[in-house]
Amino acid sequence: MTKIQDTTMLQTGSTCLLGAKQKDQELRRSFSECSNNAKANKLIPGGGSGSSSLEVAETVRCACACCGVPEDCTAAYIRRVRAAHCGSWVCGLCAEAVGERLRREPGAGVEAALRSHTAVCRDFNATTRLNPKLSLAGSMRDIARRSFNRRASSATTCHDELRASKTMERAVSCQPRFFA
Repeated sequence: MTKIQDTTMLQTGSTCLLGAKQKDQELRRSFSECSNNAKANKLIPGGGSGSSSLEVAETVRCACACCGVPEDCTAAYIRRVRAAHCGSWVCGLCAEAVGERLRREPGAGVEAALRSHTAVCRDFNATTRLNPKLSLAGSMRDIARRSFNRRASSATTCHDELRASKTMERAVSCQPRFFA
């Protein structure tokens, strides 16, 4: 007995009944038809009558220098992003992260912020994506280490403040001794 599913076709708007395997093939076909139509509808700059028409620019797929995520972008957009990021193309998310780093450390420069974010992405891809459990353990270790360092630094500041104020002085006889 075949399982029948109700699907809606994107191009015709009509409803038809397809099996699960046929549904996937139909979606793939309609997606490829839509993308082929989009590529075929490009206008040639300056190739029409003198009327003002919207020009559809050709898109190029390029991968982010930080995270490696590919995006389809126009050549003009790629040039603008590369000009803003020292010749490297970065995706929108990484561009925001680099911009945030620049806002936090304005003297560092774009190149340093880009290197820092690239290192973060490389570490994330090397640990978290490969082994999420190991990444969780490493994150917990880092949290514990920061917490310990905070407590240790606040404890030494407390002792330093007490010593500086000289509210209480110790005599030689008050030194702690351990007996075995």
